[in-house]
Amino acid sequence: MKNLLLSGVDFVRENPRILYSFVLLVFVPAAFFFNTYSLISGMERDIDRITQRKAVLAEKIINSLISGKTGDKVFLQATIDGIIADNDEVLSLAILESENEGSRFRVVASSEPETIDQVTDNIQYILSWNRSEGIALLDSGSSGRFWRITRQLVDPDGNRSGLIAMTFSLRDSDALIERTVNRSYLVLIATVIVVLLLVSNQARLFGYVLTLNKLKEVDEMKDNLVSMASHELRSPLAAIRGYLELLEDKHIDFDDEAKHYLENIAHSVDRLNALVSDMLEVSRLEGNRIPLTLTNVDPQSLIPQSVEELRSQAIQKGLNLTLLDVEAATVYADAERMKEILINLIGNAIKYTAEGSVDVSGQVKGDRYLVTVADTGFGISAEDQKRLFQKFSRIQNKDTQKITGTGLGLWITFELARRMNGTITVESIEGVGSHFTLHLPLGKKSEKQA
Repeated sequence: MKNLLLSGVDFVRENPRILYSFVLLVFVPAAFFFNTYSLISGMERDIDRITQRKAVLAEKIINSLISGKTGDKVFLQATIDGIIADNDEVLSLAILESENEGSRFRVVASSEPETIDQVTDNIQYILSWNRSEGIALLDSGSSGRFWRITRQLVDPDGNRSGLIAMTFSLRDSDALIERTVNRSYLVLIATVIVVLLLVSNQARLFGYVLTLNKLKEVDEMKDNLVSMASHELRSPLAAIRGYLELLEDKHIDFDDEAKHYLENIAHSVDRLNALVSDMLEVSRLEGNRIPLTLTNVDPQSLIPQSVEELRSQAIQKGLNLTLLDVEAATVYADAERMKEILINLIGNAIKYTAEGSVDVSGQVKGDRYLVTVADTGFGISAEDQKRLFQKFSRIQNKDTQKITGTGLGLWITFELARRMNGTITVESIEGVGSHFTLHLPLGKKSEKQA
């Protein structure tokens, strides 16, 4: 039991958000209950005072009706019967006359006929005889709560001529309070249910937060692993590439089979090196560790450089790599990353074009500069275009199955374009070719130009 309690304390210490759920579950219903209790208690006190004043006022009215007629018992009884018949809040009403100088009182007329002519020395009557403002006592019985109010009966000359004793019911006000309490209980139950739902949702969200934190930790570990592995792989790859170049420099006379093996090794090293570079780039992008320096860039200089760097690849495949018109303008971008995007787009166009041509052009359209790489390659189906810029997504068909790639290049280029406030679009028809277009914002004018 002690270990379980300590485990619970440790869990709450590590996850303080759970205290919010506990406070929500306990404090909200408790606060609502005490607030409701306070309001109802205050309302009950106010209603009791109002009812008391109402009863006192009724007695004053009765006093004015029977003033000077206390000797007419028939009139007094008729008046009492009429008041009782018309007002269900008056439970009982009696007129009493003093005997023995206010130490005893005889019932002259009453709503309870059996009490007529009875003599009583009720202490409330005795005290009321000597108090002009009367006495009101709150009492309860089988008929509920009620006020017992006794006042002096005064004749037109202002002399005491007897007492008026009234029992005034609080049944209606108590029924109102009871309905209010019942509604409050229903609201309280509804509040508790809502709080329970909120706590349940909070617990679910809390679980999601824990899961998200774990995923973030795993994702960070993955990024660290990828980054470390990429850096560690570069050294042996560079060593292998160095030994291959050393063998070439030695002019060793290898037979055709050995040369074929060396070419395969070099090809595999290039593929592995490209994969490592792409993985490292992805890790940097996801970790937001690639700095971008956005400045005004001249596409008339950058686009031709990118084309020339890849011209030898196009010549090796027998393709026509043509630089079409490049409109004069400035582009607001990172020059190095823009060139990286162009190299990737042009390189892909060459890779996926078996014969024909690759054309590159640049033009201004609205507030954007568009660089289009058009090829006469295999083309891309509408279905494949939907996932073209996703990680590890490659077009797999009979035409592309022998073409190597990591499936990361287009995702990297798209991310780089997006981070430079641009985008990449594609238009393609299977068997006809593809048009990849890089959209980047135009350069910003300096204050002198403005």
